[in-house]
Amino acid sequence: MRGWIPAGLIALAVALLDWAVKYLVARSVPLGVLREVVPNRVAFWHVRNPAMVLGLWGNLPLASRMVIAAGAAVLGAVLLLEIVQRGHRLPRGQRGWAWAFAGLMMGGMLGNLGERVVHWGVTDYLSIHWAGLWLPPGNVADVALILSMLLAVPVMVFELMGRARRGKRPLRVASEMGD
Repeated sequence: MRGWIPAGLIALAVALLDWAVKYLVARSVPLGVLREVVPNRVAFWHVRNPAMVLGLWGNLPLASRMVIAAGAAVLGAVLLLEIVQRGHRLPRGQRGWAWAFAGLMMGGMLGNLGERVVHWGVTDYLSIHWAGLWLPPGNVADVALILSMLLAVPVMVFELMGRARRGKRPLRVASEMGD
């Protein structure tokens, strides 16, 4: 279970950074205002998002969104527990990928879920200009979640490769083991 240490440190760093930047944006950029940081490329656009990921379920009553958030948090925690517990089976050079995935996912979940518990909404502020439009803003937690999804691919490949290796080992028959 040593994987919890690096995954936990990554998660803590992401959540703390997310909360700190959200606090600074809320204090310095008025709600609804878009301020370009890199002209025509990147902006701080301070919005409050009462909905879930990508605006999903925003029209549902608050109680329903709370149930969905709690269910997603439990499901995510179970998934991360499995990944970190299985990460030790990977070769040493591949474990870091699993722990980085779990840490970024946990940090993103903690960043947004922690703010939802306090305000039942999330401060979004980072917008990118693309194809002539400013994309809906996100935050550090969202970036961590997106990066974790990208890391999920090699982690799954490593797990499948490990399962294939373990499946190719010849089985020892009971009579060969002296039984």
